[in-house]
Amino acid sequence: MIIIAGLLSLLLLNLATSFLVITSVPHPRRRSNSNENGGLYVTIKDDQIELPNGIKAQVVSSIPASWSSKSSGMQKKKPILFLHGSFHGAWCWQENYIPYFVDEGYPCIAFSWRGTAGTPAREGKTKVSIVNDHCQDLNGLLELVPSILGDEKNQYDDLRPIVVSHSMGGIVIMKYLEEMANKNKKPKEIFSRIVSMCSVPPSGNGKSTMRVIRRSLIDAYKITVGFVLKKVVTDESICRQCFFGDDVTDSDIKRYQRYFGRDSKVVLDVRDLSKVLPSKSVDAAREGRAPFASDLPQCLVVGATDDFIVDEVSTMETAAYYAVNPVYIDSSHDVMYVVIIHSDIYHQQMTNKFRLILVRF
Repeated sequence: MIIIAGLLSLLLLNLATSFLVITSVPHPRRRSNSNENGGLYVTIKDDQIELPNGIKAQVVSSIPASWSSKSSGMQKKKPILFLHGSFHGAWCWQENYIPYFVDEGYPCIAFSWRGTAGTPAREGKTKVSIVNDHCQDLNGLLELVPSILGDEKNQYDDLRPIVVSHSMGGIVIMKYLEEMANKNKKPKEIFSRIVSMCSVPPSGNGKSTMRVIRRSLIDAYKITVGFVLKKVVTDESICRQCFFGDDVTDSDIKRYQRYFGRDSKVVLDVRDLSKVLPSKSVDAAREGRAPFASDLPQCLVVGATDDFIVDEVSTMETAAYYAVNPVYIDSSHDVMYVVIIHSDIYHQQMTNKFRLILVRF
């Protein structure tokens, strides 16, 4: 047992690398599509857009007819910017969240991080940097939000998006805010709201991997082979437990595994990340708050009760960073596939709760 625990410890110390493997494929429904689960029909564009730094990025977007209306008396809702986590791409928001929120009147943008098939890394690169690549790309994308939304003439005074990040995308946002604060740019000047869902915490995955070992060697084994050995791509049971729980069909599991399997070569440079973790700048005297906490817009931190990857301690750490109390929903790690997709009474209640805290907060 001691030998097994030792081996798992060594593997799990490298787990952060696997947690942050960035994978994506262009979504198969590249035409105008509908949300089959919710019955919502929206037009979704899937484009390659050149960022100011020359990177060609995959940007999925949809604009509600009411928002693009020229009616001057209509209150325009803020755009929502969706940012994915590891083993995902912009496509993960396209099936449920984008149709749902466009139907609510919000223009939506989803972006694939550099290193995915949608946004390839530069030729020959096998690793990407959170600061020099992801933060730089995000900054360039934000500059292009008006043109993506068709507002080249700057008709709207305030297009600061509501940013919704998931998993690895959450720690990128924290680091980006820190970088901007160092340039005297306040978070509330960049985003109108910040939503962090099942996020990698400010301290990264190092502490959480050790908690997994203490929690259960079986769980540690599943996460290790799932991410380090990429069994989430080939083993349906491990893939389901890590990401989806029981709320996704077997056929969808297989489909998502195909997406995961196509792009696992480019990884986040975890050694570089360990040197610049957001937790290194937190205010220890104020219980782990971000140094710019007083300049944050309204924030929401969402945890999932059945998350196999991000535990409650990690969610609490992220909530402390944003100086809020976390909100929990009954879901597995991939909340974008579990929450807004069912019509039975139980899941309708969860949908209403999620709509209340995310759209109305």
